[in-house]
Amino acid sequence: MNPKIMMAAALCVASVSTTAFAEDDFGIESASPIEIADPINPQPGMVLSGYKGSNVSVSDSWLKESVPTLRKAPAIKTVIDKSETFSLKALGSTEANAGMWSGFLKCKRAGIYTIILTGKKTINDGYSVRVNVNSVIGAGKGQTSADAALKVGWNKIEIVCQFSNSPRSGRGSLSIAYKPKESLSDARPLTPAMLFYDQKPEEDW
Repeated sequence: MNPKIMMAAALCVASVSTTAFAEDDFGIESASPIEIADPINPQPGMVLSGYKGSNVSVSDSWLKESVPTLRKAPAIKTVIDKSETFSLKALGSTEANAGMWSGFLKCKRAGIYTIILTGKKTINDGYSVRVNVNSVIGAGKGQTSADAALKVGWNKIEIVCQFSNSPRSGRGSLSIAYKPKESLSDARPLTPAMLFYDQKPEEDW
């Protein structure tokens, strides 16, 4: 066979192999991979939107679909949260009883990470977590944990919390910690202040 043809064939095989490994980083190939756009202008904090009324329910089934539901719903207030816990206190004096945090976590090393969440275990409190659009915890209460695949660079994080918001119990909060799945070290806290949001330029309105 012509040496030039043999060289071209070898390069073609190498290219196909490289592509296959790149798509199989976690041992799973996706038929429809989801592309997450990197932030254009990352700034410290997360976008927190507060909700109340017909947009909010106390059921587990609502929590499981809360992220796509609230993306389409009007918020009663939206702020940049740079606090040390996930709480509706950052919304000020609003009557919101549910909040959605949206932001980005920048990861140095790809891998499977264990996320540990601790909140109140009451009938009107709960949370839902999505990482890179994938549901990690559909409906959680109290303390629970789940594993999430993080890639090198920017990972989109979306968290919904609903709280009883009663005068007697006060506004609840959610604490989050994380660590590599096989690590024996203590989990590190994950707070709105540690994450980033995308501050895109706004058009004149």
